[in-house]
Amino acid sequence: MKKRRLSLAENVNLLIIAITLGVSLVMMAVNAFTYRRAILDPYTWKLRTLEVQTGEFVPCMDCFMQYMGTEDLRQAVASIDPESSNGNTAFIEWMEAQPSYTADDPEYGRSNLFLDWISLELSLEELMEKIDLDESCIELAKDGSVYRLAHEQKPERFTPDVEFGLEETYLPLPPSELASPTLVNLEDEYLLTRCVSFPLEGGEGRIWLTYNMTEAITDHRGFLLRSILYVVVLTLAASLVSIHLLRRYVTNPIRSLAQAATEFEPGEDGSYSADKISRVELRSDNELGDLSREIRSMQTRIVENTDKLTRMAAEKERIHTELTMATRIQEGMLPNSFPPYPNRMEFDLFASMTPAKEVGGDFYDFFLIDDDHLALVIADVSGKGVPGALFMMVSKTILKNSAMAGKSAAEILSMTNELICSNNKMEMFVTVWLGILEISTGVITAANAGHEYPALMKNGRFELYKDKHGFVIGGLEGMRYREYTMQLEKGDKLFLYTDGVPEATDANGELFGTDRMIEALNACAAKSPKGILIDVKRAVDAFIGSAEQFDDLTMLCIEYRG
Repeated sequence: MKKRRLSLAENVNLLIIAITLGVSLVMMAVNAFTYRRAILDPYTWKLRTLEVQTGEFVPCMDCFMQYMGTEDLRQAVASIDPESSNGNTAFIEWMEAQPSYTADDPEYGRSNLFLDWISLELSLEELMEKIDLDESCIELAKDGSVYRLAHEQKPERFTPDVEFGLEETYLPLPPSELASPTLVNLEDEYLLTRCVSFPLEGGEGRIWLTYNMTEAITDHRGFLLRSILYVVVLTLAASLVSIHLLRRYVTNPIRSLAQAATEFEPGEDGSYSADKISRVELRSDNELGDLSREIRSMQTRIVENTDKLTRMAAEKERIHTELTMATRIQEGMLPNSFPPYPNRMEFDLFASMTPAKEVGGDFYDFFLIDDDHLALVIADVSGKGVPGALFMMVSKTILKNSAMAGKSAAEILSMTNELICSNNKMEMFVTVWLGILEISTGVITAANAGHEYPALMKNGRFELYKDKHGFVIGGLEGMRYREYTMQLEKGDKLFLYTDGVPEATDANGELFGTDRMIEALNACAAKSPKGILIDVKRAVDAFIGSAEQFDDLTMLCIEYRG
């Protein structure tokens, strides 16, 4: 953790150093460009554009070429005594004794080699003055040897008695590489040099043209090194200042905020305490100040939301407990002991209700009005959940009480409708199918208040029995319902259901439908009422797959045995 905090200052410091190094490199590049453009390029341009008239030098150099390497010249040079002020007398006298290349041409007024040499020196001096050269040299190359013929250097002058003769070449580079102006580093000197080469009889002539750039380059490098040194010093100073400022205004505040955030942790019970809300307050208007205030605000909201969630969880648990109790109460309200009448061999009966929520609005009921009459009821309340369950229990109670009073099926529905409509502030309603089976004869007297068609099995096959529908219970006062009868023979079966069966929906929104329901019923028509309900429920579940159950699923099946 400590290393991570320090890395912020270190990273910023490294960034400053990197920027400084980048600036230094840019300065070096700019200085190099400026130096070349302001200093090297003008002198290079002078050397490149200078036209050397080699014809002025060739005749004299051809004449000297005849004497280079001869025994007479070697003896004359050997007679030079550098320590004597008159040591060059014999050499000069030898030169004066040699004829000039213009000896036969009185127009030039020269009669010996010494005067030719004087003319060569004057031509070289004139060439230097054209572009203000620092140094110039004339060489002759013959038989692998180089002879220094003339050498002018500001402010020094060439002394033939000392420097004339066999020498190393002016620069230790092939003259062909220096045909264009080139900067040459020669020991401690920087020479911008161009070599003009031309052929002679028996050898090669060379004229070296040079600017001495040592002082300019030395001054430039000194300036560049001082600039880099200043930048480095300033970088170190800026790094120290930045580290101090970062620790004071960034790292230390962030460390305090991080510690406050770390200490804000839940207790053993998972709740957050208001005592652990951050006390760090940065009185600044920058992002860190905003962050400190946002951390306190966020922690405060977490404490409040945690308290709220705790209360909501407790409330949810209470509601879940109450719904569980309501489920058990509803299950207890419905007959769920099968077979319900084990001593009655005339019929077999089975029913089930699977709510879409904890409690449902569907219900079924069956009860003996007397020894020869069995009431069958299946109903679907318009609402779901707790309101539907409450409305279901009221409707079920009224229906049963009306039936036990000896009323007919139509009268039972009419009486129930009047009682529910008299105090139906929620404007809920219920669809009901009610039938009274005369056990001795197999005749069912039934009435339908807006409920689904029953399915009747005759001769081993189920078909929908499209009876006459009346209006729903609780929808409108003063309704009267019509009765109808159906005859059950031995082995016939009657299947009652709510709309949760045909309207069961799969993940693609497709309904199960009555056709699939009839198909499922016929697939298990030979089974007992319990087996039929189990198989139909299995078919519905296979159809909807992973889709959520949308509606209550309630079914009742009775087999008449006679």
